[in-house]
Amino acid sequence: KLGDTSLFGSSTSSLLSGGSAGEAAAAAAAASTAEKEPSLDEIDITSEAGIDYSPLRDALKEGDFKKADDQHRILLIKLAGEGAVKRGWVYFSEAKNMPVKDLQVMDNLWRAGSKGRFGFTPQREIYNQQQKQWARFFKRINWTTLTEKESVVYRKWPGEFTYSLDAPKGHLPLTNALRGTQLLQALLEHPAFEKASTKKSIDDVTKQQTASTNKLF
Repeated sequence: KLGDTSLFGSSTSSLLSGGSAGEAAAAAAAASTAEKEPSLDEIDITSEAGIDYSPLRDALKEGDFKKADDQHRILLIKLAGEGAVKRGWVYFSEAKNMPVKDLQVMDNLWRAGSKGRFGFTPQREIYNQQQKQWARFFKRINWTTLTEKESVVYRKWPGEFTYSLDAPKGHLPLTNALRGTQLLQALLEHPAFEKASTKKSIDDVTKQQTASTNKLF
């Protein structure tokens, strides 16, 4: 029937329900993002804190995201300072003193090793998209699950998390939120990631202004 066929060779119902055309568009967008990410060998891993980031880079090269997440946690503790190393975890108040350069190195490695899917930048993007509401953010990146009684709970570490590119965007790296969300918030709102977000916003505004101008002519 004519009413069931679109001008693009797919049924109207499949287009509205996000069928093959929607999947193709999503795949194209993902491919576009991946093309923008440099290779792991191109990432400058120079540290202002004297930390060696090659273990994280090498784990990501191997595609071993579980090992990469473990290395990420170790490196973040080292970056927080001697006190964090002694206790084995990071206080949220220590995040503000972490060098911008070092956090960007870790983020750049994650993004390069995951085709742009993992890292602080994707997490920050989703965090902002969800209006900084933690329940929505955790659901979006799949850090929470439902019990048999329909209660929302955190996934059990480490076994209930997904250490592959099959995980939702922003799923890795993991940050312990059982003691509260202050550390994760301090990391996502760290100045290390403000410039990238600001630049993106400026670029978006410029594109919108250009598009509006073109419409006039």
